[in-house]
Amino acid sequence: MTNERIGRRKALKTLAAGGAASLAAPAIATAAGETITWKIQTSWPGGIGLQIFKDWCASIKEKTGGQLEFIPFGAKDVVGDFQLFDAVKNGVLQAMNPFTLYWAGRIPASVFLSYYPMGLRNPHEWPA
Repeated sequence: MTNERIGRRKALKTLAAGGAASLAAPAIATAAGETITWKIQTSWPGGIGLQIFKDWCASIKEKTGGQLEFIPFGAKDVVGDFQLFDAVKNGVLQAMNPFTLYWAGRIPASVFLSYYPMGLRNPHEWPA
């Protein structure tokens, strides 16, 4: 009985140490000066909207101390607007910035975010 308890404790300690090491590994890699790069596509095809998006993406590296960098793409540069969810799911892109109305086929409730400018905050304001 005593040997079994010691074995269990040792196993739990080993699992705990392994779990802690796996959680710390990304921080250690980033601390070593490694930059994580994400490809992100927006639904803005051009103009001022796309420029604001690109400026925002450029600010991410500074805001994260060089740990994260976004490579921005405009509408349809990598995939079509309605394929963004699949592109992120399949690892083609790491993030997306679409118009919420485009989500209606996947997330029906998202139309409430686009129904009026700035969306409606309270459910009683939504049309039936």
